[in-house]
Amino acid sequence: MSPKKHSAITMFLSLSLTLTFYLGALASTTSAEVTETPSAIGRDERRNVSEITSPQNQTTKNVQADWLTHANMSCLMWRQANLYEAIREGKEACRLATDNKTVWTNLALMLQATDECDAAIACYEKAGRLDPTDYLPCLGTARCWIIKGDEAKGIKILADMSSRKAAGFDWYYLAGQTCLKIKQNDLAENFMKSAMVAATNPAQLSNTRNSLFLIELRRDKLDLARDLYRKVFTDGQPKDAEIYVRAASSLLQTGDRARGKELLSYAIKNLRTPQDSEAFFLLGRIFQEKARLAATKNSRDGWLEVACDAYAQAIEMAPKVSSYVLARADVLMQEGKLAEMIADLKTAKDLNKADPLPSFILENLVDNSDFKGIRLKTTRLVKAKVSIVGLSCDCNLSKFLGTMRNINGIALISATGRKVFSGDLVFAPSLVSIEDLISKTKEDFFKVLPPKKSAEPLSITVLTEEPIGSLKDVFKFACETRHGPVLSFQESLLDSYNRFNDIQPTLPN
Repeated sequence: MSPKKHSAITMFLSLSLTLTFYLGALASTTSAEVTETPSAIGRDERRNVSEITSPQNQTTKNVQADWLTHANMSCLMWRQANLYEAIREGKEACRLATDNKTVWTNLALMLQATDECDAAIACYEKAGRLDPTDYLPCLGTARCWIIKGDEAKGIKILADMSSRKAAGFDWYYLAGQTCLKIKQNDLAENFMKSAMVAATNPAQLSNTRNSLFLIELRRDKLDLARDLYRKVFTDGQPKDAEIYVRAASSLLQTGDRARGKELLSYAIKNLRTPQDSEAFFLLGRIFQEKARLAATKNSRDGWLEVACDAYAQAIEMAPKVSSYVLARADVLMQEGKLAEMIADLKTAKDLNKADPLPSFILENLVDNSDFKGIRLKTTRLVKAKVSIVGLSCDCNLSKFLGTMRNINGIALISATGRKVFSGDLVFAPSLVSIEDLISKTKEDFFKVLPPKKSAEPLSITVLTEEPIGSLKDVFKFACETRHGPVLSFQESLLDSYNRFNDIQPTLPN
């Protein structure tokens, strides 16, 4: 859209909002005139009408119309993601309506969302002085301190909020949700218990019960969590992905395959945002772990089927994430579905060309494999842990890893750290020895560096070596190396609390 056209639309919307306000005022005045005829108005009433229509009061009405227009335009611009104009209009609304709590709160929410926390705190404090009973100024101030990195100040404000008696459901529930995001579980529980008492409708009761269920799971109070399980998933329909992943990990036993399938169905029904795809990936990993621990083949096969369904849902929600496709290929391999496995490996290879694992497996699969014989041509694989020292800049790590990935015989290489890096790799000794691998990596790595860096001291030390027994173990090791142990999902599902976007600016009354 051209700037001229956008400007014209903005002006039209502003005029429309102003016209709407005036028409509303005119309709109200007309209604009053119809209800009270001139004959019914005494001298005092005539004097009051005269005062309302005096020039001074007309000026007051004009100012009111102005601030309302700016306030409404501010919200409209915010919803259109025009942040600069939204904040500018919001500031003008505050200038014209200094005693209106809503415009100060709206501006504070906008400033908070754009990381202008000091300015947001000032606006929240102004709104709080105008209405000490409103939860938003206190809550917003606490969240701003958390965003700024001073979590202790934020927690102090939240603790003070928890001591308020009969403050209302929103006061307790939203403060409790904030505590959950920063893992203050005990304080969150206090808020949720107060919210349960203050709840006035089934939806509020259900949301509070879901939060209490999550708190019990986090604190490993599994007996209490089991008491809430059925009520949460049949009546609560929780939208928090963490609830499903924790419940699957902590409450499902290896003999509960049917219950796992049921839990997955609840998740598919209620988790619909793109970021929830990670939850289905984690559920798939947990179900695979249940399959590994299953006592019978029937139970194992059942869990693999549920795991495959979980990965399929993750892929449907985020089809370009190669790790989801690679994880399903692992399950398909264990189920003996060679053709489907190869199709997924090819897809994963196309999605992430920097990952050597799909290509390595495709190139080294034994021809005409069946379920009992899906294996690699290379009969022996080794996983090793290495130390990488001497990179002149941490930014060169990606170049180093890329160099090693391109060497024939490498199935996996990853590394973490700063200055001294710890790496994990899987390689085929029959294709490349560890000595040749290190030598070749150094030689190729220095070729991609500027000449002045070509002599930097680079040391690669092998710390441990261990054979890998099967293709299934290759998948498992690769997944755990990249994503952590199967039960390390707790942190990955928690939203980063530098954004509290569950409360949005509202149109003034």
